[in-house]
Amino acid sequence: MTTRIDTRSLKEAYPIEDIVGRYGIELRPSGRSLIGRCPFHVDRGRPNLAVYPASRTWYCFRCGCGGDAISFVQRMEGLGFRDAVARIQGTVERPEVPRVRPAPRRWMTGRHSPAWGPDERACLAAAVEIYHNRLLSDDRALAYVEARGLDLPTLERHRVGYASGDELAGYLRWRGLPLQAAARVGLVRRDGREFLAGRVVVPEIRAGQPVWLIGRSLDSTPYPDVPKYLGLPGRKPLLGWESTTSAESVWLTEGVFDWLTLRRWGLPAVALVGTHAGAAAVRALSRFPRIYLALDSDAAGQAAAADLVSALGPRAMVVQLPGVKDVADLATLPNGDATLLHAVGRAQLAAA
Repeated sequence: MTTRIDTRSLKEAYPIEDIVGRYGIELRPSGRSLIGRCPFHVDRGRPNLAVYPASRTWYCFRCGCGGDAISFVQRMEGLGFRDAVARIQGTVERPEVPRVRPAPRRWMTGRHSPAWGPDERACLAAAVEIYHNRLLSDDRALAYVEARGLDLPTLERHRVGYASGDELAGYLRWRGLPLQAAARVGLVRRDGREFLAGRVVVPEIRAGQPVWLIGRSLDSTPYPDVPKYLGLPGRKPLLGWESTTSAESVWLTEGVFDWLTLRRWGLPAVALVGTHAGAAAVRALSRFPRIYLALDSDAAGQAAAADLVSALGPRAMVVQLPGVKDVADLATLPNGDATLLHAVGRAQLAAA
């Protein structure tokens, strides 16, 4: 016999504003309602989601979705009615997963990803979700990425986020995900602190799922033991590989923000996340008839470009950046994309 669920008592016990807030969505008072950014459509900056504590309901004035706390959880996680109720009550059980000896952690540059299990993959996806929601509601982090020349569609398309440092563990518990799995992929330290706390986070997406994250500190780092960039453990992939699958040519750059800038301009691009290109990266890049090397203009970047030309042959073309250190510097300049393409034209003339 199916047990009847007292939805009225459930909604009284679990206020809808608390449920929505558990997904990293910041709500601000607006008259008798609370407003925030809707997670169910591409938000162009306006807070279209309205939450009404008095009636225990929500509604988005852009995509037209609405309902109660149960329907919100159903839509967020793709759950049925009873599973959503169980999630709200914190009693949902995760299916048993056969435990196997983990495969060696190898990063392949192309289509392959680490052999994580379901729990680890779910933790990575949950982290990307809450980090992305937090970025869109954190004024300081959002101001930082906008000052770097990035627009909202680019941030949303590539699921860029911000790790505030105090949300992930609680969110994983709320989702019924084990912290041990989050620790195995490097999201949390042994003491429970977030590994990427205080950083803008960019995920590497393969087959629609995040497989690796790298974070850039918002603050200056005067101490040698506090790196500006910090990635999850494991070998670094070619960031953005899947954006190049149907491209005839590819742009290769060093940094995360260089790559995001190129993607904002609609160019197929990957980032080394550094200056070193291993044998696997060179093999992967060799499939392109043309590789534009837009590495940093400093000595290390130019030395790396020379090594890549030697390894890739005439298919590689060095693009000299005009008066800037890297591609990301062009993002804040008027007609930065046109300036970059003009530099390509100069490189082609020099090659001819």
